[in-house]
Amino acid sequence: MLDFQKKVDALRRYESLCFTVCVTILIEEHASYKTAEQALCQLFGDREFWRTAEVDRSQYILRVCTKLCMQKKEIRLSRTS
Repeated sequence: MLDFQKKVDALRRYESLCFTVCVTILIEEHASYKTAEQALCQLFGDREFWRTAEVDRSQYILRVCTKLCMQKKEIRLSRTS
């Protein structure tokens, strides 16, 4: 298993991807920032992510970010109805 600093360094390479996916879906910058941060924290502890081949990680991140964004949208919709 990777040590803490190696995981952090690896995830830093994906920060902009996470934010881009989140801002594309959520539009609002602050919510996108928070959701991207949540995704990165989730990925940090996700054993499956670390077992995923480097070339497939972007697709994995896309799925994680999309799921979290949809959950945020669902929460927002439930509050307004």
